[in-house]
Amino acid sequence: MIEFPQIQLDPDNTFASDFGILIHDEFRVLYVDENLCNIIGLSKIPAKISLPNLLSLLVDVDPEQALAHHHRLIKGVERPRVQTFRVTKPSGKIAHVLVAESIVQWEGEIAIQLAIIDITEKYNDFYQLEQQASIDSLSGLTNRNRFEGILSNEIAKAQRYSYPISCLYIDIDDFKLINDTYGHQTGDDVIRLFSQCCKSSIRQSDFIGRWGGEEFIILLPHTSHQFALLLAERLRWRVSQLEVSTADKSVNFTISIGVNTLLGDTTSPALALHQADQALTFAKRHGKNQVASFEKIITPQGKSSN
Repeated sequence: MIEFPQIQLDPDNTFASDFGILIHDEFRVLYVDENLCNIIGLSKIPAKISLPNLLSLLVDVDPEQALAHHHRLIKGVERPRVQTFRVTKPSGKIAHVLVAESIVQWEGEIAIQLAIIDITEKYNDFYQLEQQASIDSLSGLTNRNRFEGILSNEIAKAQRYSYPISCLYIDIDDFKLINDTYGHQTGDDVIRLFSQCCKSSIRQSDFIGRWGGEEFIILLPHTSHQFALLLAERLRWRVSQLEVSTADKSVNFTISIGVNTLLGDTTSPALALHQADQALTFAKRHGKNQVASFEKIITPQGKSSN
């Protein structure tokens, strides 16, 4: 016997609470309703003569491709689409909308109707969940799972377009001793303070993630080895000046950094990290609280020195 699904009214009707209509012909706006005006932040329905061509409002949409799709849709050789767009309202606020196309008759002529639903609330909920899944809760930095994807994408881009990309592999020195001596709360405070220092030390184009425990990775696109070493040394010095307060005293801590730079190589992300980790190991073995370059620890025979 066939089992049919149970159908229930969805009480969460806020998803479609704002539903507007726009009708256009070759993106020349023919009609908008009041609901659409509310969605996009207009105080009233504009006069027909003042309506702009819709293409002039679309960002990151190729006009020629959009018109070609419109003509194929009218001819019935292409199916209507459902797309999402981001709308910047006159107030500066952002709305996210779901747009569904359909073919209609308007004043005796064929036109395209856009049914538009405000999904801003749902989008924001989804974005927050996505962010939570990508962020390490203690440090506030990108977590390892997400950072692995960033690492692969950025190294592939650097190789494709032949620009240098540098990697800093960072370890908080004697972190286990800090935990054992002052407690895990102090250890957590060290990670938080260090993470804040990193975020304020890197550029907008850079990436930073918590790799695990007291290990962190900073990825520096378009960055030469020499400049990466300067950035690493500046970060090392800044961290050495930090203090974490405990009940009894203030605790200072230091970091060691291994630096590796790729330029036009076919190195895998795993090998790039391994080489940076080799430089980090060198720094740890030779006194900690220092920056080591993978290039400089390699002997002419290609073996790392100890």
